[in-house]
Amino acid sequence: MVSYSIRSFTASDDLPMVVLVDLEGRPPFLPNIYATLRFRDVGSAATTTEKVLRSLAMAYLWAISRKLDLDQILRSESFLTIEQCEDLAFFLRMDRGAQDRLVAESLQTRPRKIVRLEQVRSAGAPNAPRTLISAVEGGYRIRTVANFLEFNHERICPKVTEKPRADLSKARERAIAALRAQEPRATPSDEGDAPEGLSEEVMDALDAAFEPGSETNPFQSDFHQYRNHLMYRLFTDTSIRRSELRYIRVEDINHATRRVGIRVSKTIARTLPLSEQTAYDFHQFVMKHWSNIPVRGRKHGYLFTTKTGDHLSLEAINLVFRELRRKSCLPASIAPHSMRRTWNDRFSRAIDALPPEERMTPEKEKQIRNRLNGWSKNSSMEERYTRRHIREKADKIAEDLANSLRDKK
Repeated sequence: MVSYSIRSFTASDDLPMVVLVDLEGRPPFLPNIYATLRFRDVGSAATTTEKVLRSLAMAYLWAISRKLDLDQILRSESFLTIEQCEDLAFFLRMDRGAQDRLVAESLQTRPRKIVRLEQVRSAGAPNAPRTLISAVEGGYRIRTVANFLEFNHERICPKVTEKPRADLSKARERAIAALRAQEPRATPSDEGDAPEGLSEEVMDALDAAFEPGSETNPFQSDFHQYRNHLMYRLFTDTSIRRSELRYIRVEDINHATRRVGIRVSKTIARTLPLSEQTAYDFHQFVMKHWSNIPVRGRKHGYLFTTKTGDHLSLEAINLVFRELRRKSCLPASIAPHSMRRTWNDRFSRAIDALPPEERMTPEKEKQIRNRLNGWSKNSSMEERYTRRHIREKADKIAEDLANSLRDKK
């Protein structure tokens, strides 16, 4: 069975590296060089690069199922036809099980039988059922592969000078456009609003549960209590992602200026402010606990580690919140990313609480929120949070109005 997998390791620059390999462990050149140049080298998180490579692996599986050499096609001037791009888009929208079945069917050698045309028409397609994934995930895969095709088109485009070759360049552009046109439209749920963060009552319970020495703190050793408390403080002070927090080094936090530098990011690297208390907690943790890890164990410089110095994994960060929920009987919605949503809710309320003379324009608010969250200028996430906040205020006004009308009866 033909397959591709992801291998991850720490490269010589002490940053995570993920590569796509085939069944024999060989890395295909074009997808890996694309993922490295366009994602890893600009500071994207390893999880982002991995997701890109998994989508590109599906394009290679499609090529195998159609008896095509995708590397050779991408290096050639003829490229893919519009029909092939449409077929590729349909393959990308399948779930992994359906893709594997299609590839397996294509590799089977079947004896050819002579049958009447009427039998073929009435029998229908013999293939196994093909299950489609969600429009959101399917759209992501199609966009990712289209960007990869465009990258390779631009790579050979400068060689196109003569008239016949210019026509081929236009044909490649039309094929890529045809692939992008197959991206399904995702129907937004709940008016396209962003998910809600945690309530202030739940946050109060979390404050108490993460406090070192607290009776409700479920973690045993001082190291784990102070490390987890610092993680929690960074989540509440900033809009940091779990994958960004994992790659913070001790040198990235400036205790004097109360700033943390986010070097490895899913989107945009940035510097974020910290509260005076969090800066103090960082200093205390480093001096009393992190510095006691053997030098060999902490030479990588990462702030969040195990007690022996091993770099904390994303699953270990999840485990901290999972254990807290289980032992403290807290809601299942408590997770690292819900902290990011909560920060955005608090940011919206802080903007509303400003006196009229200090309030900023909607465009300025968008720029600030995008920067603090690490979103690009073209991101729609800010609009989703703003839209949900407006809906919540509208619901509150409507509820107050309904209650006032009822009181008059």
